[in-house]
Amino acid sequence: MGEKTVLMDVKETMLRYDAAVMLRNLADDLAQGKIATSGGDVEIGGTLKVECKGKRKPKAEGAKASIKIELSWHAPDA
Repeated sequence: MGEKTVLMDVKETMLRYDAAVMLRNLADDLAQGKIATSGGDVEIGGTLKVECKGKRKPKAEGAKASIKIELSWHAPDA
């Protein structure tokens, strides 16, 4: 067993439009079967497990809402 490799870690504040562009680019890469990472391209399997969760929590200064998307697949060892 090898060590875990971080493929992507995006935690930043951006405009809604910019977030949409980032997600569209990721979706386009996914459709092509590979995603670009800082360590190079990573191949995506033909079948993925998809988990998508959304929630909204009331706060005094306005509700906080979030959507989390997780994609997982089996990849051959490099």
